[in-house]
Amino acid sequence: MQIPFKTLLEINKESSLPIYVQIANGISQNIQAGILKTGTKLLGTRQMAELLEVHRKTVVAAYDELYSEGWIEVFPQKGTFVAQHLPTVKPVEFSVKQENTSHEIPNLTIAQNAIIKIPPVITHRLAFNDGLPDIRLAPREELARLYAHYIKFGDSSILQYTNPYGHIRFREVFSAFLNETRGMNILPQNILTTRGSQMAFYLIGSALFQKNDEMLVGSLNYPAANMTFESLGLKLNIVPIDEDGIVVDAVEEICKQKSMSNTPIKAIYITSHHYHPTTVTLKPERRIKLLALAEKYDFYIIEDDYDYDYHYANRPVLPLASADRHGLVIYLGSFTKRIAPTFRVGYIVAKQEIIDELAKYRRIMDRQGDTILELSLADMLEDGTLKRYTTKAVKTYRERRDFTCDLLKNELGNIIDFKIPDGGMAIWAKFDKSISLMELSEKVGKKGLYLSNGSAYGDLNACRMGFSSMNLKEMEESVGILKVVI
Repeated sequence: MQIPFKTLLEINKESSLPIYVQIANGISQNIQAGILKTGTKLLGTRQMAELLEVHRKTVVAAYDELYSEGWIEVFPQKGTFVAQHLPTVKPVEFSVKQENTSHEIPNLTIAQNAIIKIPPVITHRLAFNDGLPDIRLAPREELARLYAHYIKFGDSSILQYTNPYGHIRFREVFSAFLNETRGMNILPQNILTTRGSQMAFYLIGSALFQKNDEMLVGSLNYPAANMTFESLGLKLNIVPIDEDGIVVDAVEEICKQKSMSNTPIKAIYITSHHYHPTTVTLKPERRIKLLALAEKYDFYIIEDDYDYDYHYANRPVLPLASADRHGLVIYLGSFTKRIAPTFRVGYIVAKQEIIDELAKYRRIMDRQGDTILELSLADMLEDGTLKRYTTKAVKTYRERRDFTCDLLKNELGNIIDFKIPDGGMAIWAKFDKSISLMELSEKVGKKGLYLSNGSAYGDLNACRMGFSSMNLKEMEESVGILKVVI
C-alpha cells in the first residue's frame, strides 16, 4: 500500500518551528503511532520535497535529524528506511486521519478530584473582585530596577540553587520587620518563604497532619483554605460565626466533645485580623480565650494575616502570633496584597522545628523560591520603599472604601446590606432575596463587570465586593452597571 506522506505530514509555514523540524517530528510521531512500521522505506529526498512542496535541502535536514536520533537508517544504493531495531507498534489505520483525542488505557485512568475547583480568571474591564490591590499603584519601577540590578550585577551565587527555606538575607530583614511591626520575637530560622499563601496551606497540611485528623474552620471561611485542607484528607469541623467573627465558645465546646471521644482537634484555621469573608476583626477577649484553648487542648492555630497593613479605623491589631508563648501559632501571609498577585512571595512563621519539617516538603514540591525577588523585597523593606508605598496605598484605599460605601448606600441601599469594614480591601455584601446573585453576576458580566455569584457561600445570596482595585471613576461606572441591571 502506498503511504500518503502528504496527508501524514502536515506543514504549517506560519509556525515559528522550522519546517525541517516539523517534517522530522511528523515522521517520528507516525513511527511511534505504528503507522510507519520498522523497515518501511521512505521517499527519497527529492521526491519527498516535491510531494511536500519544500526545498530538497529542507528534507535532507529533516532526514539528518531523524538519523541522528535513531529513527531511520540509510543504506547506500538502497535508500532510507525506518530503523529495524525499534519495537513493533500495533499500526493505526492511516487511511483515516487520526484526531488528537485521548483514550483510556486500563489502570491509567485519571481520578476525578471533586474537591479542588479551578478559580475563575477575571478578564473583565471592571471587577468587584475578592479584594485585590490596584496594580497601577504598585512600586513596579523600583522593583524592576532592583530585579535587573541583581540579574546583571548580583553575586553569581544567587543564580544557583539556594536554600529551600528562602534566601537568608530576606529572612533576616523580614524577621526584623515582623518583630518591629507585628510585636513578634522571632529569628530568621523561624521563617520559611513560599510562593503565596496557597502553598503555605498545602505545606502545613501535608507536613503537620495525617489523613482524618480533626480540624476547625468557620462556617463561613476562605474557600481556598478549606479546599486545600479537605483535599489532604483532614476532617473539617464547622464552627459558627457571628457579627464578631468566629465564636470561640463554640470552639471550646467542640474541643471538649472531641477530647472525650478521643478524636482531638489538631488545628484551627482563622483569619483573625479581617475575617474572610465578613471582614470583621476578632475581639481581644476572643483572642485571649482562643490562645488559652490552644494551650489547654493542645492544637495549632493557623493564623492567616492576608491583608494586615490595610486597616483604616485605627492602627492594625497585633496578630495572635505576637502573644504566643508556646509555639502553637503558625502565622502566614504574602506580599500579594502589598504589591500584586503575580509576585509570588509568601511566608510561614513558626517555631524552628516546624519550619524545618515544612522545608522538607517545600524541597520536593518546589526546590526554592524566587531568590532575586526575595532580595529585591529585602532592599525595599530596608530602604523604606515598601513602607512609603503602603502608607500611600492605605490612604487611597480608605478613600475608595468611603466612596464605594456611600455610593452603594445612596444608589442600592434598599437592595444591598453591608457594614463599612474597618479594614481590608472588600465589602461583605448581602443582596436582597428578590435578587438572584447568580443571575445578576451573569448579566453584569456581559456588560464588562465582574461580580462573584456567591456560590462559595451557599444560599446566603452574599459575596465579597472588592473596592481597592478600581479608582473612583471606575467604581462609579461599576455601581451604575449594577443599578441598571437590577
